[in-house]
Amino acid sequence: FTLLHEMGHLLINELQLPVLGREEDAADQLGFMGLFLLAGKQRDSDFYAKLLDIADYWRLEWQRPKRADEEIYAWDSHGLDAQRFYNTACLAYGSDPDHLEWIINATGLPDERAFGCAQEYQQVAYAVNWLEQHFRRPTGSPIQHRIKVIYDLPPASLEHGAQMLAKVRASGLLEEVANRASETFALPRELNLRLTSCGADDAWYNGQSGELTLCYERLAHFRQLAQQLPRLRANESQRVQQPSYPSSPLP
Repeated sequence: FTLLHEMGHLLINELQLPVLGREEDAADQLGFMGLFLLAGKQRDSDFYAKLLDIADYWRLEWQRPKRADEEIYAWDSHGLDAQRFYNTACLAYGSDPDHLEWIINATGLPDERAFGCAQEYQQVAYAVNWLEQHFRRPTGSPIQHRIKVIYDLPPASLEHGAQMLAKVRASGLLEEVANRASETFALPRELNLRLTSCGADDAWYNGQSGELTLCYERLAHFRQLAQQLPRLRANESQRVQQPSYPSSPLP
């Protein structure tokens, strides 16, 4: 999701996409819908549980104590962590409300918000379809510019750095996302997608250099937060008195 969020910034910048509202919100929505496009029609039974992993990331960020330099303030260009949690939960539920009512209990999504989630999802899906229709590379035209994937070695001081590099490379995810964007859209120039060490938990797109950066420290941060998920889900399961994450979203 982080990779696809930053890819949203890349497309907004490089294709000069019109954006109403905050760009960060648009990038979140592009990232969310990108997961559906990558999964295609062959989604496994855990697909929606994986979407809830993303929501739970924002819940963990929302609930964990933060240093002053980590706080997201009301004036920030990013939404508050709690807002991004509910936004993700709403889009996940709204994608198939007839079969995903369990997401309401799993996330505590209030009925007042859940009522409009199907419409919210349809609005986002319509916008992404519009984007593809108006900015898609003409069929049969040559691919003039691509997104190149670059792997920098992690520093020896970063715990599990070599393991993270091996897993990301083996997954082929960076190449899949870069190739999908390069083949779908007529990009105006050569761009880079770089996995590197940044000295901070971060990821960003630099519109001047044309480089999307995903930091090893960001992956390490996800790894640390993931260790808290069993406790979070156990507490949530006790609150709603039922398992929060079934192995399959379908009855």
